[in-house]
Amino acid sequence: MGRRSGPELTREHADKIVRKLGAKLDTSRSNHDLATFFHKGQAVIQFSLRRSSRKDTGHGHLTEDLKLTAFHVQRLANCPMSLDEFVTRLKDLKIIPVEEEDPPPTDSAD
Repeated sequence: MGRRSGPELTREHADKIVRKLGAKLDTSRSNHDLATFFHKGQAVIQFSLRRSSRKDTGHGHLTEDLKLTAFHVQRLANCPMSLDEFVTRLKDLKIIPVEEEDPPPTDSAD
């Protein structure tokens, strides 16, 4: 069976992403922890973290869960991709709705 191309993603990458996104981590599940990323109070993305004491435990599923390539998942974990850039990508994919600009404040002298 052929090897998947791209960088290998590990539990260590997943842990870094949880911290960067400020994701809520649910550890009550039996086999995997579940991280939920919220944007403006709404759950947007969920991804699982395999439980293992080894940092190199494979997490290839992160690409599908986070809607990113393996290269971009590594960028998100290792800091070249910011939280704002991640949110922009999710908006481009229409996973997060694009908000209309707030109208400028009016100067009312009532």
